[in-house]
Amino acid sequence: MADEIKHYATGSVIPLGDGFTGKSVLSRLIVNPKISDEELNNILLKTRKSYNIEIEFSSKEIISNNQPIITTLQLYVFPGQRQKISDRSTTFDEILNIFDCFPVLMKVSVLLLIYDVTKEHTLQSLEMWLRFALVKDWIYKDTLIVLVSNKIDLEPANDDIINHVKDTIYSYIKDHELPVEKDQIKAIKTSCVKMDGIEELRRMSLAWIAERGIRGVGIRDIERLGENEEEE
Repeated sequence: MADEIKHYATGSVIPLGDGFTGKSVLSRLIVNPKISDEELNNILLKTRKSYNIEIEFSSKEIISNNQPIITTLQLYVFPGQRQKISDRSTTFDEILNIFDCFPVLMKVSVLLLIYDVTKEHTLQSLEMWLRFALVKDWIYKDTLIVLVSNKIDLEPANDDIINHVKDTIYSYIKDHELPVEKDQIKAIKTSCVKMDGIEELRRMSLAWIAERGIRGVGIRDIERLGENEEEE
């Protein structure tokens, strides 16, 4: 009987940032970047601000360290508002209180810090979001931190600002004495309208999780599978 060992890796991806920075649309495109123009338009036009957690999943077999690994991204998108907009709306903190015990939130594989390049206050808010992630112990030695400059189709991102923010993130990490190296802090410029940077962000996240995510091994019975195919 011939068995094949299958290697798996999974990891949580948490986008953080203010409301209306594009977290929901960006997450849907990361999960499925190879879409038609019509599908893209539907996502851009029909995605509405959510007051609940959104969960997206995507798996792909990739090669890591010369070994095929079935890698799964698990995206958990929280609402960006910290204050009540109406009695019917929920805030980031209220949603987090419900899902705070999720094992995937104990240690985050990829943390996306997202801001809208056309709105300076969303960039300034990233300090608050980073501090929150640090307080919640989401960042550890195997966390990739990505600064995402979104909506560059409307306005170009400033490289000097990006480098300064990356240095600031690293300073906060060191202040908390976490074993995170400087090269674990990346930056990507994205446009959901033009799909700029989406595939790069997906590849980066998959490669990181394949190498440093939660690993597992499964066995598939090749011989039995072949017999079943013949019967069909």
